[in-house]
Amino acid sequence: MDRVAVASGGLSPNCRVSSEPCCFITKMATEPSAIRLLLTNPSSVFLDCSEILLRYAENIIRNPKEPKFRTIRLENQVVRSRLVPVPGALDCLKAMGFTQKEERLVLLPDTPLDNVIKIRDQITVERLKQLSLAPQNTQAAGASTQATSQPEGAAREPAPSLVTSMASTPVQSTSQSQAVQPSSNLLASERQFYARLESSFQHVLLYEDPVLQAQARSLIPEEQLREKALEKLKVLEELEKEETKTENSPPPLTLEDLILPELRRWFKKDFFKWVDKAPCERCGGKTMAAGMAAPTPSEERWQAGRVELYHCTACGTTTRFPRYNHPGKLLETRRGRCGEWANCFTLLCRALGYEARHVVDWTDHVWTECFSNSQQRWLHADPCENVSDKPLMYEAGWSKKLSYVVAFSNQEIRDVTWRYSCRHQEVCARRKECRESWLRETVNRMNEKRQAGLPQERRDELVRRFLVELVEFISPRKPGEKEMGGRTTGSVAWRLARGELGTQKDKTKAEPYVFRLSDQEKKGRLLHLVYCTANDKYTRLYNSADMQQGWQSWAHTVQGVFRKEEHDWNMCYLARTEGATTGSVSWKFDLSDSGLCVQEIKVVTRCQTFENGSVSWRLCSGDKCVLLNGDAAGTTTKDLEGVMSFTLTAELRGGRGDNAWQHAQLFRQALDKTEEFPLDLHVRLKPV
Repeated sequence: MDRVAVASGGLSPNCRVSSEPCCFITKMATEPSAIRLLLTNPSSVFLDCSEILLRYAENIIRNPKEPKFRTIRLENQVVRSRLVPVPGALDCLKAMGFTQKEERLVLLPDTPLDNVIKIRDQITVERLKQLSLAPQNTQAAGASTQATSQPEGAAREPAPSLVTSMASTPVQSTSQSQAVQPSSNLLASERQFYARLESSFQHVLLYEDPVLQAQARSLIPEEQLREKALEKLKVLEELEKEETKTENSPPPLTLEDLILPELRRWFKKDFFKWVDKAPCERCGGKTMAAGMAAPTPSEERWQAGRVELYHCTACGTTTRFPRYNHPGKLLETRRGRCGEWANCFTLLCRALGYEARHVVDWTDHVWTECFSNSQQRWLHADPCENVSDKPLMYEAGWSKKLSYVVAFSNQEIRDVTWRYSCRHQEVCARRKECRESWLRETVNRMNEKRQAGLPQERRDELVRRFLVELVEFISPRKPGEKEMGGRTTGSVAWRLARGELGTQKDKTKAEPYVFRLSDQEKKGRLLHLVYCTANDKYTRLYNSADMQQGWQSWAHTVQGVFRKEEHDWNMCYLARTEGATTGSVSWKFDLSDSGLCVQEIKVVTRCQTFENGSVSWRLCSGDKCVLLNGDAAGTTTKDLEGVMSFTLTAELRGGRGDNAWQHAQLFRQALDKTEEFPLDLHVRLKPV
């Protein structure tokens, strides 16, 4: 089997990998005695045991500083029953670097992770081989049996892994596959699938046009983005100086890593506009959908496959909204929905030199992936939502029922579905548009053709990267808190119709933060906190200008509130999430152990209400509360004099109609007023 056959195909439930690894994998994964010994076991025993070993390895690699993942008790039930009796299992752990100390296996803190990674990669390759040769209806041991037993160091019951999905799904042999002829409907579906693959694979070549890239660079404020990234890099470097580094510490972020989020933020904030219904081209008024029209020759030139029509409710004008697919035209129009956003953003990434993929979700969404050289992995980047590295957001937050997610670049196609799902078995059940063997072979052929002119070194690099991706796919993780939110772009009706509002009631819950006095604040007997909505940044002015990005980062509690930017009005503010009847934010201050207490508190805020919306403010310490004016005039109070802890809380209520959530706003200010502070808190202190 050639190199491309391993590297190109997406890992899928019925995926079979040849028993002859490509030369790259052979070079990388020469079997040591531990692996050879492990392979002498029956396939079901090997698959069960190796899954446990992979879980140990992944936990260590993902959490290199966490001591609990580096210790394995030999008397643990799972270890005693499913590892100790298996020839080669403990040898693999020792090959990773574990040493025995009494009744424990321990990986010392200063042990390099090189061998852990090497053994993990070798086991992964062998698992893929074993699964590819599994007879029909064979299940890996451990997929359903002994499911209640959890090895130490695993820390959690994993989601059904891709490997389990592969093993528990009937896998036909080659002869069986050839014997069963696909139905005419399936063949027709595969022809459509291929046309979609081919179209997207050709489309991404547009991003390589040097003229288009030069045009894109001329529109990007590169120096401005670089300056902002450099500021953050300096902060990170200062923080890194204070940390104790080991061989297992993650690689530091680079300037390249930090420019990318600045590009994404600028793209959403200043460059591209979201369109639900196209505004009237004559008067700018609101419109109603009025059907579709055929594209004109000039619109077809820029790959407008369809044209939406909108009727103005004010002047009666009909406005055309061509759905352009050519990134060059999108540099000019700078508007659209997720398709146009990801299309244009991917071009900008390539223009700045990032290796970028255009990622297509078969359930109707599009985004970008960029390769991080420092982290040596592909990072999810969604310009519509202005988020990165939150791949489970769509499934866990938006409630999308994923089936196929395919990444396209100028050099390769990858089936990356498994990065974006932690429910692999459910996804497997929905993948019915083509045979998995057909998909694998088709992608292999397309990749082989596209990569034919690449240097051997580059082809080896693509294989190496995909091997890393395979390991990631095999080990699904749980979604993080920030991946649990629903979609934010588009109207509520549009998102509701697409089923992308999510299911959680509270999408904006933040980690509780408590303010404690610094040495400077103790010395000056003053805590002075300000917040600017325009740049979304807190500053503690009496603490060497300590700053923190993100309004939630220093909040104690957040319920049903988000930060809104209105680029048409050039304003920003905090408001209730759409559909929430109330919203609240609180900030907590703890002066204990400082020898100081409150003398006087002054709170100045800038809020705005419409219709019957309301914003209420209060300062509380225990059962004692003080109501505040909550306006620019501010409130100064000594009613909490002597207390050593207190909480400042804002509540948003009321409003009418579909926009009720907008009728109570915190910290409203213009987007360009970055030197003004709509929240200004002074806490004067005195000795206890």
